[in-house]
Amino acid sequence: MKALKIYSIFSTIAIIVLSIGLNQTNKDYIKAKKEFRETEEVLKQCSERYYEEIGK
Repeated sequence: MKALKIYSIFSTIAIIVLSIGLNQTNKDYIKAKKEFRETEEVLKQCSERYYEEIGK
C-alpha cells in the first residue's frame, strides 16, 4: 500500500510539471505566431512599396 501511495505522489507531481510545461509551450507558440504575423505584414508592405517604386 505504501508503494502505491508513493507512486501516486510521483505521478501527481509529474502531471503537474508536464501541465506547467505544456502551458508555457503554448504561450511561447502564441507569441511566436503573433511575431510571425507582424513580420509577414511588414514584409508585405515593403514588397508593395518596392514594386510601386519599380513601376514609376
